[in-house]
This record gives sequence, structure tokens and C-alpha cells, in this order.
Amino acid sequence: MRYYCGIDLHAKQCFLCVIDEEERILLKKALPNSLELILQLLGAFASKPSVAVESTLNWYWLVDGLQEAGYEVKLAHTLGLHMITGAKVKTDRRDALSLARLLRLGAIPQAYIYPKEKRPIRDLLRTRSRMVSLRANAYGTLRRILMQYGHSSAVIKKFAEEQICRHFDHPAIQASCQLELERVRLYSREIAILEDYILHTVADQPVFDLLQTIPGVGKILALTIYYEVGDIGRFEDPRSFCSYSRVVPGAANSAGVVSRGKGSKQGNPYLKWAFTQAALYAVRFNAGIRKFRQAHLARRRSKSRKIVSLSIVAHKLAIAAYYVIKGQEPFKQELMFGQ
Repeated sequence: MRYYCGIDLHAKQCFLCVIDEEERILLKKALPNSLELILQLLGAFASKPSVAVESTLNWYWLVDGLQEAGYEVKLAHTLGLHMITGAKVKTDRRDALSLARLLRLGAIPQAYIYPKEKRPIRDLLRTRSRMVSLRANAYGTLRRILMQYGHSSAVIKKFAEEQICRHFDHPAIQASCQLELERVRLYSREIAILEDYILHTVADQPVFDLLQTIPGVGKILALTIYYEVGDIGRFEDPRSFCSYSRVVPGAANSAGVVSRGKGSKQGNPYLKWAFTQAALYAVRFNAGIRKFRQAHLARRRSKSRKIVSLSIVAHKLAIAAYYVIKGQEPFKQELMFGQ
């Protein structure tokens, strides 16, 4: 007899529902978030149930604990659970039962369970990305203050304390600039610490050096691609990888009507950022890729032609990254962009 367990996970508590092969409900129980209590309840069954957990913010501890205890766990992708999220009547009991039923039918929309050992470094890299964004916001505030009082914002990256008094007389404005400069220094220092630590984790990874053979991909972008991809084997082909990386538009074709752009937020935003940044650098510093982009610019007349042509380059670089990681070989420009 096989058993199927659906767990509706929340911040402080969860709801368990266990059914058998004939969909008879054997257990329905709400309990606090405690791995010990969950294992105790599941351990009462003759054979270990298969478990489905919705991919919420706090799934790490539960999925890791269940896998280490020998349970088969499937992480359910929230986007594919319309049976739960779109239900007219939505309760914890119903959600847990729906997960168990989908698991029994083999219809769970699976999310990738990122390897536990690499997960902290990936999350640390995402923290670095947030810090870069916060530092950019601080620079933006300084730039706006300078522009408000008729000063050039071109000196923003070299702006220092001694220039504050030279540009502004009022103590309140000086205090505001001083605070933003301190934030910039703090974020810059912490970003440098994180980068140094993360770079040491890939010192012996050949694929990290191979990724840097792709035009436009430096150390930070290579780190992002390496840690966000995880197991490249989970992608059947370059098309599925590019879709996950958000470098191709969605499509909705029905009854002869074709529309583009649907579902553009589905996938990994960090890979989207990495390949877009790589495309910008490649177009700027690589003559062959710049010529490739110019050809696509010339054949379009729409207002969005610059964005579209750059997206095409990002798509090409994503395909290149797939083959570099999959084949463990350096980038060959002639295969992607011609001579």
C-alpha cells in the first residue's frame, strides 16, 4: 500500500493530509512547524508516504529534513497549482488534500529542489545583488540632490565629504549627502567582502573559467550563471534553458491568433539579468557580436528595435552558456555568431 502526503506550509504552522491509493483520507492534522512532530506522524504508517510540499518562502528546513529522513519529496511549483490558488473555497485542509491528490495522480507541477550544499552560496550571491541595488539607490539620491541645486551629476562616483560643503551651504542638505555617502561606503565594503568569499568557492571549478570565455561574461556574471543554473541536466535542451532564463518571449497561439509577450515573468530573473548584462558588454567590446546586433537593428523599424536586437544577443549567449556548461568546453564564437 502506498501513501501520499500533502503539506500546506505556513510561517508558523502547517497542515498535513495523508491519503492512500484509493484516496481514502487517513490523516488530517494541523500542527506547529516542527520537523520532529511531522516525522513522528508520518512514521506511524507502514511504508513511508511520498510527500508534496508547496514551494513557499520557508521550505528549506522541511524539504531537507524529510529527504534526510528518507522520504521521497516533491516541491510543488506555486505557479502550476491553480487548482489550489484559484479555488473558490480555499482552506488549509483543502490545500493539503489537493496536494496529496495531485501527488497520487503524478500531476504535481514540480519545482527544482536546489542542492542543499550550494544553496547558501547562491542565496549569498542574491544578497550581493540586493546590496548593489541599494548602493545604486544611494547614488541616485545623491544625483537627484545635485541636479536639484543646479550641479552636474557627472562627478557622482568621485563625490566626497570635502565637496559637500563646496556644493551646498545649508546644513540639512550637507547632512543628507553625508548619510548617502556613508551608505555607499558601507555597501561597497560589504559587496567586496561577499565577492571575495564567493569567488573562493569556485576557485577549483573548471566550468567557472569556461563561462568566462563567453563574450561579456566576467567573474560576477559567471558566478550568477553557475549558481543559478544548478544541475544543467534538468533542462532537456537549450530551448527549455532559455525559457527558464527569460531570454525568449512567451506566446499565446489560439484559433489563428498569435500574441507575444505572455508569461514574461516566468523563470529565473537572475539569469535574465546576467544574460542581458552580458549582451550589453558583448555588443560594446566584441566587434563580431556588435556587427550581428547591427544586422538585426537594420532589419527592424519599430520603436522597440534596440531592445529586441539586444534580447536576441542575450538569447544567443544563453544558448552558448547551455552548451559550455553541458559540454564542459570553451565558447566558440563562430558557432553562435559566425566568423
